[in-house]
Amino acid sequence: MTLNHLSGSEQSSGQMSPIKTLEGFYGLMMPIWTVTSNSFENHKKLHEELIELMQDANERVTDRVVDAVDHIKPKEFMGTMTITTQTLGQANLMIYNAIVEQHHEFIDSYFQLLDKGHQNIYKDASQI
Repeated sequence: MTLNHLSGSEQSSGQMSPIKTLEGFYGLMMPIWTVTSNSFENHKKLHEELIELMQDANERVTDRVVDAVDHIKPKEFMGTMTITTQTLGQANLMIYNAIVEQHHEFIDSYFQLLDKGHQNIYKDASQI
């Protein structure tokens, strides 16, 4: 028996059921699409939180600078620097936490993808 006889007599599961192939494709792609969608939502939320944080810090710093200039209080400039430093530290921490969360979601979806792939391999191997 030649290779042509074998390939002609048996069709792959993809040729037998295109719907099943599409279901498998979508099943494998769902974790990736979910992470991508979550990533966009998380970035949008992060940007909104950072804007709010910066606006709040800007108001507090502006008040202190105006108070320092109008009433000649040099200690207010030190308070301004403290607020600025705290705000930058908080912004960096928020960005770091968002990156770590996104990394965890990506790794989780990657393992889900590997798990589905292994399940499909074992299922196909058991049918042989």
